[in-house]
Amino acid sequence: MNILKLLLILINVAVGVSLGVEKWEIARGYEIYKNNCSVCHLESISLKDFLRARMHVLKGEKPDIDAPPMNLVSAKIKQFYSRELEFVEFVKDYITHPSKDKGVCNKAAYSFFGTMPPIGEGMSEEEKELVAKWMYYNFEGIWLDIFLKVKQLEEALHSKK
Repeated sequence: MNILKLLLILINVAVGVSLGVEKWEIARGYEIYKNNCSVCHLESISLKDFLRARMHVLKGEKPDIDAPPMNLVSAKIKQFYSRELEFVEFVKDYITHPSKDKGVCNKAAYSFFGTMPPIGEGMSEEEKELVAKWMYYNFEGIWLDIFLKVKQLEEALHSKK
């Protein structure tokens, strides 16, 4: 590798610029999700279904899902770790050593779902990185944007009544 290419890679990593992701990485990350995470986490939830789950929570009832869906988990993590490298490192650490102290979920999520088991302990570093990249690149948006859309949907439904 020539010195200029190495220097560019180091600069990109230092400033948090994504070096991109290969299609095979996303496909493999999805397979890892299906084999390890989908037992508890749905891949995605619509805004309408998220609102329905939110209404259960506001009434003090457990939502009819086992864990937060991955599209919402990804959005919540991106709210705190927007750059790929930070996001991936957080996910790798969290799935191996989950705790409320370092988690980014709302308190209500922990109240209803608890803290996830350390599934990352049984995964290789490559598997953890690939599932984190899948989460990062597969879902768009950050938590605040999604939550605002759900609040707008909630208001629209209340105004129709």
